[in-house]
Amino acid sequence: MIVVFDLDDTLYPESAYALSALAAAGRFAQAEFGWDAFAAKLTELFARGGRRELFQVAARDLGLNPPTEQQLAALLSAYREHRPTSLPWYPDALEVVRTLHAQRPLALISDGYLPAQQYKAEALGLAQWIPNPIFTEALGREHWKPSPRAFELLMSRHPGQDFVYVADNPGKDFIAPRALGWKTIRVRRLEGIYAQAIDAPRGSPDQVISSLQGLPAIL
Repeated sequence: MIVVFDLDDTLYPESAYALSALAAAGRFAQAEFGWDAFAAKLTELFARGGRRELFQVAARDLGLNPPTEQQLAALLSAYREHRPTSLPWYPDALEVVRTLHAQRPLALISDGYLPAQQYKAEALGLAQWIPNPIFTEALGREHWKPSPRAFELLMSRHPGQDFVYVADNPGKDFIAPRALGWKTIRVRRLEGIYAQAIDAPRGSPDQVISSLQGLPAIL
């Protein structure tokens, strides 16, 4: 059986990347627009649970003029093109990936904008454990999950194998692999963005775990 992982909030906390990228956007705003307190405000808003329109809210709270469309586009580019030097693995994830790497093939299928997903993988040193990850955006944005394209591509690389997909978002992650006959396991981390997400129709995982430490026993 080939074990296939998701990336964000499965192998590492996505909030770590978000904070790093927001800091990068804040530095850009300071250098380009002279918004000295913007980075600190973005971090403060994120820590308070803010996830939507952070650039606009930060500008408003600082008494700045609303960002123009051009400024918003530039800030978004600074965020998405940020290249972190390192990201923290979840300890249970790194332990299990190390263990399984010595026992069976591992793979990865992840949604998200490029090059950000590639930069995340580089910062984690993912290639040491999981070669040739599949980033759905590289197949075309129309093939983001729940599209089956990435899953079918992996099956074509390993004909005749069984697969299990380990991911965190029951709203989209498990629809395609379930339809293709894969086993599906949700890791539900309480701090994860999708911790409270509801299962999509035909998208309920076979099992739910709170830590990847239980994965080897399930397999």
